[in-house]
Amino acid sequence: MAMTKEQVIESFATVDENGNVTDFNFDDFDQLVKDLVEARKNMRADAKEAKKAKKAEENEAKAETGKKYYDSLKTGAEFKYVASDGTVVTAIKITTKSNSGLSAACEVVAGLEVKKSAKRYPKFYQVIVPAMAA
Repeated sequence: MAMTKEQVIESFATVDENGNVTDFNFDDFDQLVKDLVEARKNMRADAKEAKKAKKAEENEAKAETGKKYYDSLKTGAEFKYVASDGTVVTAIKITTKSNSGLSAACEVVAGLEVKKSAKRYPKFYQVIVPAMAA
């Protein structure tokens, strides 16, 4: 069972026979607080890394499917992808001089406000595969 805040504080106090606090060990108490803050910091960092690793694993699986779907499309074919802000964007497949295959080269048709160029290069995990959309 976890200790309450009062129990922790009492464990650092010296109490006389009448129940009055006569002394408090601030050095040990301060060290406990420092240790707890450090433990919390480490636990948050570990949780953040675990969440990041899980997201990367999920994206890797989506990317494999997204790449296969994108590669099956002909130049000029329309497809959709999810932008980083969650907006669903409609685009057409384009060809580029660089055929590195690291992203889905496309030109935006709808879903985004285009300022300079309509060309976008979303990651394959962002591509919406029709069978997965249903």
